[in-house]
Amino acid sequence: MTAVVGGTRRRWHHQRDASTVAPHLARGGSRLVNQEPWAVPSDPASLSSSTPASTPPPRRRRWPAVVLVVLLLLATVGAITATVVAVDQRDVAAQWEERALALEAQRDAIDEQRAEVSDHLDVTRDALVTSERDVEELEDRVRSLADEKARAEDTATTVQVERDVFIELSELISDATGALDSCVTQLLDLQSASVEAFNRANAGQDVDIDALNARTGEVTRFCNQARTAAATAEAAADRLLRS
Repeated sequence: MTAVVGGTRRRWHHQRDASTVAPHLARGGSRLVNQEPWAVPSDPASLSSSTPASTPPPRRRRWPAVVLVVLLLLATVGAITATVVAVDQRDVAAQWEERALALEAQRDAIDEQRAEVSDHLDVTRDALVTSERDVEELEDRVRSLADEKARAEDTATTVQVERDVFIELSELISDATGALDSCVTQLLDLQSASVEAFNRANAGQDVDIDALNARTGEVTRFCNQARTAAATAEAAADRLLRS
């Protein structure tokens, strides 16, 4: 059954009992009384517009799927980026390791050169000390001979010295002194060259060890000859004193 209450159609089911329908009729009657005047609209369109419109079915929400796809894309991009970064870092680490090995080999070579130059410097220093000591001894011997010569000249009755012997002895002493002085000079030059080579080796520059060795050999031979000349002069002076 259909009733018009307040301008709205309402359908009542026959199953409802009188106790349920009565309150609704009472309320509807009160609304009918309060309306002035009450009339059914003659326009069917207005009547149809007063009926509630049907509610469209709810649209299915798809944003969880979109969020899931975006998260998967972000995870894939992050994994690819991490892989690329890891590969680059591994390549950079390998390059730095190669550089470190090359620098270590270069450092070892420089250390070997420095040790060799240091050994040459020690040998040169020892030779210089020996030559300076020989020069001092020869100078002392020359002064002693000069004193003895002066005493011999003052005491002509005790020692008869021939002029040729003194000239020969003076020449021997002069040659020996000059040779020892030249030996000292060459040793000083060799020491300077050794120090320069040592500094170049410390600075990472190339050092010609072969040339330095050859020069050391030449200076050593010359100094040995100078010592031989000094020994010859000393022996001649001893013979003169014993005569």
